[in-house]
Amino acid sequence: MLWTENLEGIYDAMQEKIWACAQCYTCAARCPFDNSPGGLVMLMREAAIKHGMESAKNVLRPFSRVMLKLISTGNQLSPDMINADGFPDWGPNISKVDAPLKILRQAIPIPTLNTTATAWEVNLTTSVELYTIWEETGVLDQLETIDENLYDVILDIMDEKREDLEDWEDEQKDD
Repeated sequence: MLWTENLEGIYDAMQEKIWACAQCYTCAARCPFDNSPGGLVMLMREAAIKHGMESAKNVLRPFSRVMLKLISTGNQLSPDMINADGFPDWGPNISKVDAPLKILRQAIPIPTLNTTATAWEVNLTTSVELYTIWEETGVLDQLETIDENLYDVILDIMDEKREDLEDWEDEQKDD
């Protein structure tokens, strides 16, 4: 489609087909032109996100909770969150994910074992650095096109964490 500049076909593919790719890149070995179809799919996904296409919003919507947890705590999720009650939008197959929880829980510090708040405490400086990276690389701008409410919440969290870091740094200078 790209070769023939089939814009209508490209647009249709960006609505649904690009989200079905597993990004395994085994297609590159079979391409007679030595292209990387998986790489092209990745670029098309980035374009769909950048332009706030409805297909990108639909695909990424279930992950907004994970993104909020990552940006607010520095952790993606804690193993006790992986259950049908915690992620009802993942459907009935979530029970298949429950199998390795005992192994995952062995890596979690005991005080945070049974909480969905966070699995590991993340240093305030690290959190602010993570936010800054997302800001400087344009991730937050892309997030705004996909989920404006989540974007606003994350900005509020970022502002609060930056203020907390400045206060902490001022206290360190005074000591």
